[in-house]
Amino acid sequence: MNAETTWLVIILGAPLAAAALLSLMGARGARMAGWIAGLAAALSLVGTIALLPALQRGDTPALGFEWIPAMNIRLAVRLDWLTLSFLITEAAVALLAVVYSWGYHHRDEGTAYFYASLMLFAAGMSGTTLADDIFLFYVFWELMLVASYVLIAVWGEGERRTAVALKYFIFTHVGSLMVLVGLILLYNATGTGSFSAFRAGVTLAPALVRTVVTLFLVGFCVKMAIFPLHLWLPDAHTVAPMPVTIMLAAAMLSMGTYGILRFPMGIFTLAQMTPFAVPMMVTGIISELYGALMALAEDDIKRIIAYSSVSQMGYILFGLGTLTWNGVAGATLHVIYHGIVKALLFMCAGLIIRATKRRRIGQLGGLGGAMPVTAICTGVGALAIAGAPPFCIFISEWMIFSGGFHTARIGLSVLTVFGSLLTVAYALWMLGRIFFGTRPEGLTVGRLPRAMLVPTVLLAVLSLVAGLFPAPVFDWVARELPMLLGGAW
Repeated sequence: MNAETTWLVIILGAPLAAAALLSLMGARGARMAGWIAGLAAALSLVGTIALLPALQRGDTPALGFEWIPAMNIRLAVRLDWLTLSFLITEAAVALLAVVYSWGYHHRDEGTAYFYASLMLFAAGMSGTTLADDIFLFYVFWELMLVASYVLIAVWGEGERRTAVALKYFIFTHVGSLMVLVGLILLYNATGTGSFSAFRAGVTLAPALVRTVVTLFLVGFCVKMAIFPLHLWLPDAHTVAPMPVTIMLAAAMLSMGTYGILRFPMGIFTLAQMTPFAVPMMVTGIISELYGALMALAEDDIKRIIAYSSVSQMGYILFGLGTLTWNGVAGATLHVIYHGIVKALLFMCAGLIIRATKRRRIGQLGGLGGAMPVTAICTGVGALAIAGAPPFCIFISEWMIFSGGFHTARIGLSVLTVFGSLLTVAYALWMLGRIFFGTRPEGLTVGRLPRAMLVPTVLLAVLSLVAGLFPAPVFDWVARELPMLLGGAW
């Protein structure tokens, strides 16, 4: 085992080992649980960054072994340029969510199990991204779902948490089953479950291509929470503990985008995907507009930001649907930048709720003077999600819009550009109602834990830095493009 494969083992092994250790420690591990989870999440992020030089040298870190040779089934993990952007986003969000939990989570007898479940959630996302065969991919995909379900059902807020968790599980599991059927059809048609074999080319009958692509698009759009497949998201994000909401919105939603890039767009050619271009663009616009309108209509801070995710995923699906270099690259960049900004906004919401014990816009106001750091960070998040320069999302939106104007569907492109005005409306409306105006009578502001403030400020700074210096991340994304649509660029 060389250094590259060692780091691959650490990326997946550290959170899994932490989850096992914390589960064994139980109530005795409550005091150290946060530190153990933080160390495991940090090791996973360090391992991902440590493999970047190998990719830059042209290597492809991989590890695998035969599982059922008679059926040509291997279990394998592999890091490539398509994997990298998603893996770093997931690992970074998981680490920041754990640190945020140090201030958010009230220690009790179940603390060790809480952090163990967070680690399983993180391992599920990382394993899904690193998997190089359909069997390991689906195992980690389901681990991600089960761990997040437990976190919502057990540690969720409010009396409806069990019902909301069940709704979340059923909706997303239906999407998972559609993905599973698509994977089985691929396996039966090719005789292999290896992504590496798929990358070499898959020959299917046209009717089967349409069926497989449709299954993948619908199944992964459930995970992205694209309208009208979004019904699980607002309640799940509202009820989940804030660290879990951060991971759901900033990292797990990206798994749907990764699935679309890895499977239909990574396996089939531009000609085979072209019939799906307009439906993807139209659905993306509808999701963009619907999510923004619902964010304007909501009064609960968490639900406003949750519906914002429905809208932002619409931008991503539109960019993918353009099937252009700019559109697809912009969509991938938007996944990364959305992760940064959405984690920032939910962290800000958590600070507001923690300090005021209120979460409805109508019960808030005039908090700018009492919470200046939170106000600045929320202002950065609002401007960033609205696509204002020089913040990071401006770049990804610019590329998505540019990709749209490179197609023959100029009317759709114009509509998605003007639809972004709704994002500006709900972002600035939320900011103004919370931090400006007169403070309602009886509204008090409590002290905030440093563990919640530090990652929030870090993400606010990162939103600006990523916008000012986009070249490194842009380079990662550009290197994934030749792997998509048969290298038709």
